This record gives sequence, C-alpha cells and structure tokens, in this order.
Amino acid sequence: MEREEPKFRHRFTAERAEAGVRLDRALVGRFPGYSRTHLQRLVKDGFATVNGRPARPGRTLAEGDAVEVIMEAETRSYARPENLPLRVLFEDASIAVLDKPPGMSVHPGAGERSGTLANALAYRYGELSSLQGPLRPGIVHRLDKDTSGVILVAKSDEAHQALAAQFKARTVHKTYLAVVQGVLDFDADLVSLPLGRHPTRPERIAVRHDSRGRASETYYEVRERFPRHTLVEVHPRTGRTHQIRVHMAALGHPIVADRVYGRHDRVLREVIGRQALHAFRLEIRHPATGETMTFEAPLPEDVERLLRFLREGGAAAPETLAEEMGVAEEAPGPVGDEDAGD
Repeated sequence: MEREEPKFRHRFTAERAEAGVRLDRALVGRFPGYSRTHLQRLVKDGFATVNGRPARPGRTLAEGDAVEVIMEAETRSYARPENLPLRVLFEDASIAVLDKPPGMSVHPGAGERSGTLANALAYRYGELSSLQGPLRPGIVHRLDKDTSGVILVAKSDEAHQALAAQFKARTVHKTYLAVVQGVLDFDADLVSLPLGRHPTRPERIAVRHDSRGRASETYYEVRERFPRHTLVEVHPRTGRTHQIRVHMAALGHPIVADRVYGRHDRVLREVIGRQALHAFRLEIRHPATGETMTFEAPLPEDVERLLRFLREGGAAAPETLAEEMGVAEEAPGPVGDEDAGD
C-alpha cells in the first residue's frame, strides 16, 4: 500500500534553544508522535522548508528561522487540555505570568505528552499565541523541567511577537537564584565562555572554543556563603540552552543536585531532589502598553529546605553525614569543555 501524501501544514519559528540543532532533531522535539526516521523521510521527500527554501535533515537551524513542514496528521492533540494546578502571578488580556513548579516540562516532548505546562495552559486559556505551533501554545521562552520559577506566556500572536523581539534584543532582564557546590572566591564575576552542543552527546551543552561555540555571558553575585556551598544570584546576559548550569559547572561550581552537569552528591539529593536553580525575577516591557513590569516568584519549599539544611551546618562535613544517612558521596563527573570526555 502506498503511503498517503502529507496533508497538514505546520509552521513554527526556531527558538534560541533550537539554534545549532539539526532540523530533523528539532522536528522530533516539536512532533513527538513521529519517529526521527519518519521525519527525516518527510524532509528528504521535500515536505519541509526553512525560510521558504527546501532543506536537508542535517540543516542546522538558527534562532528565528521560519520552518514549515507538511505532515499526514494534525498534531494539536499532543497539547490536549488538562486540568493541572497553575500558580498565576499576573495576567491581563495580553500576557500571563506563572510560577512554574519543578518537575513540570514546559511543553510535550518525546515520551511525554501530558502533564506539561502547555497542557495546563490549553485547559485554562484555550486559544493562545500560535507562533510556536500547536505543541507550544503561548510559550515565549522556556525553563528546564527541573528549574522552577517565573515563566511568561503570550495570549495573542501580536503580544508574542513583541515579547520575542525583546528577548532577541536582550532587553528582558532575568534573575535566577542557585545553590552551587563549593565556596566561590569572588563576590561577583562575569563568566564569558562560548557554548554549543556537546560533540558526542547532542542532548548536552558544552563549552566550545571551536566554530560551533556561540558567545555566552553569565554574571553572578554571591548572596550567601556556607562551609562548602554558595547561594548566588545569577543574571544571564545571553539565553543559551542550559547556560547557567554549564557556566557554573565550568567554573568548578556546579549547581547542587544537577544530574547532568553536577557532582553526584547523594547526601544533598536527600534534601533536594532536583537542581537547585530557580527563576526568581523577570523584567519586561508590557507588549501592549510599553510599561516596564517586574515579576517575582518566591523560593519554592525544596530550595528553602536546602538553605535551612546548609545554614544549620548540615553539609559542613558531608562524609560524616553520608555515614549517618547510610549513603556515600560519589566522585564528581567530568563537566564542561568539549574535550572533557563526559
């Protein structure tokens, strides 16, 4: 039986997180109901374009690329409405600002079609901005699944375009709070290290000093020091994927409980089960009024618990704690540069 010709036209604009990613891999993330082999075949057969021109599966995307793919099935069902709790910090006719809990993905992906922020938004708001396609209604920017805090949603295409322009121009001010391993020497510093996809593990980001690396800057200030850890306020000046996590790891101070880029400290994982990174504050210009607005999300309970633990001296002697808890600290894994071999 001959394969049916594709019938549905889908368009989206490549996000920052998709910059440097192959077209076929980006499509897998956008359309989790299809295998990579199937999507590669669609591209090879001429059913995908980038900026209006036919593209190969290995075409590397840049932020802002206009991608169009024609498929044999509609995909709107992947962001089906689900009645999930949402903490709304602010909303009006143009935007909604939410406090995303840790453990919630922003949108459906491979193997995860429910329980995401996009599913919750579809239930609460119905129609939102469609610029990023049916899987990401209203999604202007993203947070990692295990990162909590402030996230912005556009209710219309006009609002989305205005906000996206601010992110591209780097006029959006983002502030994160993170607890990192080790005691930082400087009270403040600017980390400027180019980042790109890991050469052998494309799901990871690494410091890249070759042509694949993109300029990336992260400024941090120390808020509080503990015997073996530090609470930092972080201001990313660029918006690369995993930027804060990789930059802090490259300094030798990975974020506590970061399972990808951090040290495998089983003791602190008993205290906090995910990376200790929180999107604390976001400052934007309102897309309709132009008014400067600032939104803050308080520290979640698990980060507060971690800070209490550290303030009480709980991690001053982790070897002793490990013995008391019946676990042992694992040796840190290699992190960061492309030749680290992680």
